[in-house]
Amino acid sequence: MTAGEDQDPKSAPGPSPKAQGERSVFRRMAKNAGWVFGSRGFNSVISVVYLAVVARALGPAAFGAFALILTYAQMVANFIQFQSWKGVIRYGSLHVADQRPDRLERLFGFSATLDFASAIGGAFIAVVCVPLAGPLLHWASDDQTVAAIFAGVLLLTTGATPTGMLRLFDRFDLVAYSEAVGPLVRLAGSLIAWAMGGGVTAFLAVAAVAGVAQCLTQWVAALRINRSRLVFGPRAFKAALKENERIWPFMLQTNISNSVTMFWTDLGTLAVGAVVGPAEAGGFRLARRISKGFLRPIQPMILAIYPELTRLVAEDDHAQLRTVVLRVTAVGMVIAAAIAIVMSFGSETILRIIAGEKFEFAAPLLALLSVATAINLAGITFEPLQNAHGRSWNVLRAKLIGAGVYGVALFVLLPRLGGEGAAIAAIICAIVIFVQLAVLTVNVLKKPDSPSTPAVGEPL
Repeated sequence: MTAGEDQDPKSAPGPSPKAQGERSVFRRMAKNAGWVFGSRGFNSVISVVYLAVVARALGPAAFGAFALILTYAQMVANFIQFQSWKGVIRYGSLHVADQRPDRLERLFGFSATLDFASAIGGAFIAVVCVPLAGPLLHWASDDQTVAAIFAGVLLLTTGATPTGMLRLFDRFDLVAYSEAVGPLVRLAGSLIAWAMGGGVTAFLAVAAVAGVAQCLTQWVAALRINRSRLVFGPRAFKAALKENERIWPFMLQTNISNSVTMFWTDLGTLAVGAVVGPAEAGGFRLARRISKGFLRPIQPMILAIYPELTRLVAEDDHAQLRTVVLRVTAVGMVIAAAIAIVMSFGSETILRIIAGEKFEFAAPLLALLSVATAINLAGITFEPLQNAHGRSWNVLRAKLIGAGVYGVALFVLLPRLGGEGAAIAAIICAIVIFVQLAVLTVNVLKKPDSPSTPAVGEPL
């Protein structure tokens, strides 16, 4: 063939398998992130409207009482419930790659068993501990009864396993639809409660009904997809422990890791309520929810990237793993920084628009908590990368250290600065966790080029 002749299209070199694989990974991530982004964006808007309705209907003092009961129940739930969806994806990806549906079914049954057991145990703990928490949070006897009932109902609603099943099979569309049920029910119910002049109890009842509705929807969606059969029983449970190496430590460590993360945020609200009062606690809770709501656009990447990282680890594709982590981290940092800046300058205006002038006192809290949330979101790939490698202990250790620092900072700053002290403590905690996970991530990404580098972390 001469230089001037056209090359036969059939003989033209196509993209390399590596390039095709890389595009495939990013295509799936983009599609899944799109579903999660749309879902989270929709849910964030609905949640902000819901917060506006509740805040305007109840006012600072009653909203503070509502926030303290809600936070108490959520703190117990976050402490006791397993993050079983992570285990479903982590080990389910291996069984899908090995074409072992029998092991997959036993894994689903194992995960669901943990969910149900932790829900029952958590409900019991929440009810029993209400008389102990009540005096610290200035609850009357009626408030304690309401808190016990609400916490018990909330603990019995769990969607961790079905959510993991849907994400494992790339059904992020069904996750989006099912996750929209809770916010929609909360908003509709809160509007009815507001119109009828309902108080704290009415809005808590709405939140409980919304939790039950979302849980049922998620289970229905998960059980209707292919390969979604669950196998229960003692024999299947023991088999799952053998077939999924170190699943028990993984489940415990990811649960404790998430519990620590949520514990220090929920503890801040409860501590502010105990030291400063319900109104300030309500402002702190509102500021924290808004900061997370407006910074949520980056979170879909976390949910979309984790299944992809587990696939790349299962396929032992270190080069592509490094590319994905670096690119997504760069995007995450830019978005998180931009949103944090906007929130820092516009916090008072945002609070006035959402909750009214009575809640403008929480503007400094919103600005500070937005910085803390941005720091957490900047390391978007750090935790998923460690979990994808089965190194959940690294994440747990980093968060335990961060929680310890937070507790000390809260003890020192809260009595002196009030709610702002709790928000500053959250920033300090976020920095401590970010630095630790950043170092661990660098070590993992260097591993392919440095075989002699020792593995990070250690088992329980």
